[in-house]
Amino acid sequence: MLFPELFSVKTRRKRIGINQKELADIAGVSQSLIAKLEKEKLEPSYSVARKIFNTLDKLEHQQEKKCRDIMTKKVISVKKTDKIEKASEILKKNVIDQAPVLDRNHVIGSISESIIFNKLLNIDKKKLFSMKTEEIMKEPFPIVSADMPVSVILPLLKTTEAVLVKENKKLSGIITKANLI
Repeated sequence: MLFPELFSVKTRRKRIGINQKELADIAGVSQSLIAKLEKEKLEPSYSVARKIFNTLDKLEHQQEKKCRDIMTKKVISVKKTDKIEKASEILKKNVIDQAPVLDRNHVIGSISESIIFNKLLNIDKKKLFSMKTEEIMKEPFPIVSADMPVSVILPLLKTTEAVLVKENKKLSGIITKANLI
């Protein structure tokens, strides 16, 4: 595991809003060790550095917004047996670009305007609209817990259109790039 530079301890501690003693108590080290570390008068052992940086990471994530704080609570979905015409109407009616595809309340895939549009380039509209959603759906959106820090899902949203949020084993929300903006 690579650690940030030791001089970043003071900056991170102050950003969190705690003093040296509080950091030391939480990390299980002495306040004088933190003081010497911040003045670059000491190079700690690997295990001590790990304790301090793990503590800082934990404290930073506690202050960070969680997925439940930014998610859209109403998840609009389509069934795997819905015709593409119906799925398209659901997206349009709800002014959304994508939706999870469900089979008996289990997420099995995803559908989006771009998936439908790309199929329209190769298939007659009447034929496409008579197909079932499961025939053209893509892989499901990633699913995260409601208490996951928002920073953890940022890389996911670079490669997928949405992230689903579960709480108590139940789908409780959806996050798209629009939620972050």
